[in-house]
Amino acid sequence: MRKIARALTACLLILTMAFLAAGCGSSGHEAKRVDLIFSHSPERWQTGAKSMAEELTQQGYQVNLQIFSNEDEQKAAMKGAIDGKSSCIVLAGGNDKVIGDELKAAKDAKIPIIAYDSLVQNTDALSYYVTFDNEGIGASMGRYIEEKFNLQSGAGPFTIEFLSGSEHDSNARLMHDGTYEVLKPYIDKGQLVVLSGKTSFEDTAIKNWDTKNAEAYTQELVSKYYTGRSLDIVVAASDGIAYGVIDGLANYSGSWPFITGQDADAKALDYVRNGRMGFTIKKDSDTLNYKCVRMIKAVVEGSHPDINDVNTYNNGVITVPSYLCIPQIIDKDNIDEVQ
Repeated sequence: MRKIARALTACLLILTMAFLAAGCGSSGHEAKRVDLIFSHSPERWQTGAKSMAEELTQQGYQVNLQIFSNEDEQKAAMKGAIDGKSSCIVLAGGNDKVIGDELKAAKDAKIPIIAYDSLVQNTDALSYYVTFDNEGIGASMGRYIEEKFNLQSGAGPFTIEFLSGSEHDSNARLMHDGTYEVLKPYIDKGQLVVLSGKTSFEDTAIKNWDTKNAEAYTQELVSKYYTGRSLDIVVAASDGIAYGVIDGLANYSGSWPFITGQDADAKALDYVRNGRMGFTIKKDSDTLNYKCVRMIKAVVEGSHPDINDVNTYNNGVITVPSYLCIPQIIDKDNIDEVQ
């Protein structure tokens, strides 16, 4: 009987150990904390963050999601991630002048940081970057305008103005450069006329991608250069900036310009339908999130994530290994097909 009892005890011990091992999971990631620290704008960032939080939670990760609307909230979220010994921080948005100390502290604590669709400048704390081909986005904007206005056939002149993204966002500079490279030959030939004379990224950057800042910029453009003259094309770097352009044209009396956008917000899609905007660009959150989740898992589990660009995204200190996804232009012709 004692032999039988000892045998049963041994079996129970083996089963218990097996159960505990199964509970830990083969990857061992259940105890790992992941901090998603996302700006509230654009809208698709919030949607993406919530989707990733749900998926990672289902896979057993401890997820802490913080959506910030101001600099103090972002600093607090970063500090909370560091104090909580996060295994990985995913950061969407941020100004190195505001969270520089927290970025340094995260690096000192050996916490990997993945930048999500917005590259923080002037820091060596970033491990990886997942985004869209932003220079390609800018080039596609330029090519769309080139084709729509028959520039290759010598049409023109048309007036055009540029409203680029935030001066703190390398994506914004790449987009501007991509667009301007395509359109500059037509500016040089006089087919496109920039009455303000503002064509550089620095001169056209809209602080914080902010709608109100874009509105004020547009009001000044109209009052100085477009009283009694039509503005034909506005290259707005995002939907939020496009909204500012539209609001800033309230006292404009010329023919309605062709206004670009980016992000495919619900409001922007309505504007594309009714002609207030010429197009927006859809950055498919599902694709971006899928790549980001795979990157998070690889980082947390100590392996190397997929990357397809090691040359483009220099933030002033380091060139960050990146994965670039492909976006899609949405206009009146395809809006009902791609939603």
